[in-house]
Amino acid sequence: MGDAKPLRLFNLIVAHEPGRWGFREALRVLRGLLPGALVFDTPKHLILLRVEDPYAAVDRLAANLDSSQPILRAIPLDAVAPPYVEDVARLAAGLAAEKAAGGDATFAVRVEGRLWRRDMGEPVSSREAIEAIAEGIDLPVDLRSPSLLVLVKVIRLSRAQRYAGVMVAPPSSIYSRDRRRGRS
Repeated sequence: MGDAKPLRLFNLIVAHEPGRWGFREALRVLRGLLPGALVFDTPKHLILLRVEDPYAAVDRLAANLDSSQPILRAIPLDAVAPPYVEDVARLAAGLAAEKAAGGDATFAVRVEGRLWRRDMGEPVSSREAIEAIAEGIDLPVDLRSPSLLVLVKVIRLSRAQRYAGVMVAPPSSIYSRDRRRGRS
């Protein structure tokens, strides 16, 4: 099948409180704060968006959201790929090399969801996926306070349709309502 190229479907994942109110209110807030954002899909408790700059979008959300709003988490993505560990590992290695160029970066890998082995068509354990991804990254590992977090979030849109969103950035790039990012 060859090397999978990154897909340009969505580049921002927003998790919201469950329920119809949570979805509607989150969408209203997103439309107000991120004009021009395109909704790709809305799987359970998530809104997948395409924005011009996902990192700037998360910064804008973090600066304007408070705990009364239904948005729980926002993850900017560098790439989206099929959920095969081989493809994700190649993609993550390239992104890490690009983002760490000229610096003394360290990294950690976190996988949320299940990746699959392309050749066998079977799922791999989280540990196997993390090891396969980390193996291709030529940087020191720091699990306590990495300068770069390689986050892989697998999104299931339907029974047979899944995508892996990949972010390689400082951990502070993720907005979480429970762990509000520090602002200077």
